[in-house]
Amino acid sequence: MGRTPPIADNHGHVNPVKGLGPREVARRFRRTGGWFMGVVALLTWDLDLRPGDLNDVDRLYRLTIESARVIQGEGVRSVAIIGLHPAECVRLIEAGWGLDKVRGYMVKAIDLAAQYIKRGEAVGIGEVGRPHWDVGSDVIKLCNEVIEYALTVAKDLGAVVHLHLERTGETTVKSIVEIMNKVGVRDRGKVILHHASPGMVKPGVENGLTPSVPIGRHGEFEEAIRQSRLIVVESDYIDDPRRPGAVIPPWRILSRVNQLLQLGVVNEDDITSIMVDRIEELYGVKYS
Repeated sequence: MGRTPPIADNHGHVNPVKGLGPREVARRFRRTGGWFMGVVALLTWDLDLRPGDLNDVDRLYRLTIESARVIQGEGVRSVAIIGLHPAECVRLIEAGWGLDKVRGYMVKAIDLAAQYIKRGEAVGIGEVGRPHWDVGSDVIKLCNEVIEYALTVAKDLGAVVHLHLERTGETTVKSIVEIMNKVGVRDRGKVILHHASPGMVKPGVENGLTPSVPIGRHGEFEEAIRQSRLIVVESDYIDDPRRPGAVIPPWRILSRVNQLLQLGVVNEDDITSIMVDRIEELYGVKYS
């Protein structure tokens, strides 16, 4: 292979408060062929912000949007995806909030994200969804209602949604399809299954969703790519110096891609489809 393949990271985080920050992440990524990064909001407490405070949610969103702008300024196309992780729901319930109060708060957080999307400062809602750890059925019901509201708002805005979910394959996908059918989602490709497991890829694609597969998971990615090429890849980088090996940094995606090319798991056309074509379709950006 004579050239560096184009590298896109569909879902990653940068921490301008505690981590390397957007400028350094962008520079390292660009040096390894990185051309696009979807920057997704962290948890409020990752940025020393207070869960349950809408003013701090607004700060979280603005920091995420500004991080995407900084990355863009370093020559890597970037978009912001803003919303509240389901862990925020759990944290508030554990702090004594009632379910109705948490639901109302999460709805307001989505409405706030929608205002930024309407102004063209962000392109999507995320990550929202359900915890991937065990919680009570009342929490699952609450999170499903939040997902339904997020999909309704995104449908009206033509925005993407990054869904954080449990990784139980077809069962997980079926539950989201039911909510999409209820809401009447038309452009299903804009519903992104963040951190999709191999078992979620085939049913996800068959139902028109976009699986976003973590490329750092050896063995898992190879299995996922055998299910379908109609995917995007993500680092899910968290930019936390205390957990340097938690996930693959975006600037190490290239080495994984080259490994997969050498092993014949993928070819250059596959990489162009996954890293360029799908990203252009999802976010309305152009590689060249």
